[in-house]
Amino acid sequence: MAKRCTRCGNFLMDDERFCTRCGENVSNIPPEGSAYVNAQSAEDNSFGRNDGYVSPGAPAANQASNQYRQPYTYAPPVYRPAEDEMTLGKWVLTIIVTTFFGLISLIFLFIWGFGDGPTSRKNYCKAMLIVELISIALGIVLGILFMTVIAGGMSQFANELRDAYAEYGQTLANTFASFIK
Repeated sequence: MAKRCTRCGNFLMDDERFCTRCGENVSNIPPEGSAYVNAQSAEDNSFGRNDGYVSPGAPAANQASNQYRQPYTYAPPVYRPAEDEMTLGKWVLTIIVTTFFGLISLIFLFIWGFGDGPTSRKNYCKAMLIVELISIALGIVLGILFMTVIAGGMSQFANELRDAYAEYGQTLANTFASFIK
């Protein structure tokens, strides 16, 4: 359960002694859900400095408190690399191996995508497998389309060659045949 600062209304953990936003001493504040009293009147729509809640036994909002207030200081989060984080060298190796070696690349995509290792490498390899499957399917469809167009064009050319042979004789047909070679 959490508690709430009486000064700024910030939510805090039960074991915190000072508010992490304003520095208010919150060691004597009970957890949220226990005897909080609404200090705001029903007709007042503005929020007070504590968002309308006061802790039992706490001084009123307009009274000065003699308690020590710790000044608010911002502490940026500390960066801790994940245990399975990939370095730049590992990324370069992964990209080279999964890009430039054809069937070997496909095998490595399966091994790294579904085996043990860093999560980021697994996700990258799974994404590359999806892209590879899409490109293979697209290549098959475009290959069939291209072969259909070429086959239609070749049959039309063969028909024209046959008509030319019938109309102009062997000489013209030999001329067309020499262009094909």
